[in-house]
Order: sequence, then C-alpha cells, then structure tokens
Amino acid sequence: MASMTTTLFDNVPLKDMDPSALTMAIFADIRNIPSIDNAKVSSAISAAAYLHLHQTRANRKDLPRTSYIEHPLRNTVRVLRWGVASEAILTGIILHDTVEDCLTRILGAFVPGDWSGLNETAQRELAYGWIAGEFGQESSDLVRSLTNPVTEVEHLTKAQKRENYAVGVAAKIRGNAGAFIGKFTDFMDNAGGLHHNAVGGNEQMISHLIAKYHPLVAIFQTELNTNKDAIRALVSAAGYADIELKLSVLGRRLGALAGLYGTAA
Repeated sequence: MASMTTTLFDNVPLKDMDPSALTMAIFADIRNIPSIDNAKVSSAISAAAYLHLHQTRANRKDLPRTSYIEHPLRNTVRVLRWGVASEAILTGIILHDTVEDCLTRILGAFVPGDWSGLNETAQRELAYGWIAGEFGQESSDLVRSLTNPVTEVEHLTKAQKRENYAVGVAAKIRGNAGAFIGKFTDFMDNAGGLHHNAVGGNEQMISHLIAKYHPLVAIFQTELNTNKDAIRALVSAAGYADIELKLSVLGRRLGALAGLYGTAA
C-alpha cells in the first residue's frame, strides 16, 4: 500500500484531465513506488490506447464524446489517489475493457495463429492468455473479473440483463479485494455522473441506467463491510475513507434519481 503522494495533478478533478494529463499523472504517482515496474505500466497504457483506437465514450450533459482511453486511465488515477500500489491492479484496470470491447484487435495484433474458427469464449481465453504472458496472471485474472460474460441466452429482457449483471458483480467481487477496487472505480466512472445527464429527453436512458447501477450500491457496501481488512490493505487510510464517502454519496444520488425516474422496464 502506497502513501498518498503529492503531484501537480493531485487536486485536479479527474473530469478535467484529458488522456495526456491522466497518463502524466499515472507516471508521476508510480515513480516512487518500488513495487511497480514503470515499463509494464507503460506497455499496458500503450496496448490499451492501441486497442481502444477510434472508440469513443459519451460525456456529461451536452459535452462532446471523448476518446475511450480516458475511461481506463481515469479509473487508474482514481485508485492511485486511493493509495493502490499493486502493479497487477493498475495494469488490470488499464486493460479492463479490452477483452470485451477489443477482442478481434487483441487476437489480430498479439495472438499468432488461426483463431477464426473459435467461438467467442475460446477467443477470450486466448486474449486472457496474452494478458497473462505480458502482464502476469494476477493482472489477467483481474481483467477477467471486470469483463462481462459472453451472453449465452438470447432474447433476455432489459430487466433480466440488469439482474444478471448485478448477480455477476456480486459474485466477482466477493472475497476478492482487487476485484472490488477495480469494479468500484469502474462503477464510480460509469454511474458517478448520471445526475449530470438527468435532463429532458434522456428519461428512458437514465431510467435504465439507474435501474442497472442503483442495486450495486448495496452489493458494494456489503462487500466493503465483509472484506474490510483485505480492501483496507490495498489502499491508504485516506483512500479507504474516500471509498466509504464516495459510496455513500453515490448511493444517495442514485436513490434520489430512482425516486424521480421510477423503475425501468
């Protein structure tokens, strides 16, 4: 566990940092952490930037879409601010969406051989194997725990998909402090700004996302209570307090939005 360090970027809100600033913040924070191989983190950032090339992500309110790589980089800076000093957790967070969103690019660029006849599950195993070989098994396992499973049942309703999502999150973080950290920073980035988008014309989307994310508050709180010591060992005292605060604040925000928008179909 690292102490909270002071850099130029420490007090800059994450939402005000572009990919360049986020990358610089990562290297400013890890340079004094002996357990982290800067070259491995650099390789993970380079791979993620290449794999997410041309992908974009919706922004707050009416702001323009941003480069997708901002999302994993922002998640990484957030956990560094919490005091995380695990190379495997950092590289896993940087790469956390690559298997789900960039599978063909991973295989085409980094996995030799003919994999075209394999189903998606088998192709994903090749991708996890590549991550394990390049960044270690722990990093690969974290990416696996942060990746939504291949859909095996067609024609599920949105409500069924949301229920499966919540059950999956609970299973993956249970007793796994690293997965909790990785999934909670992802939750913060995905659900933390929903209140900014709660404007006219977005009702259906906001209703669906609230119904998806609000149940996770109780899941995270239960795991935080149950696995406190292991989670606390990965972060600083200030970082743990911030996790507790953020979970409480976001729980209240999502609860208020749920009261306004009701339950999505």
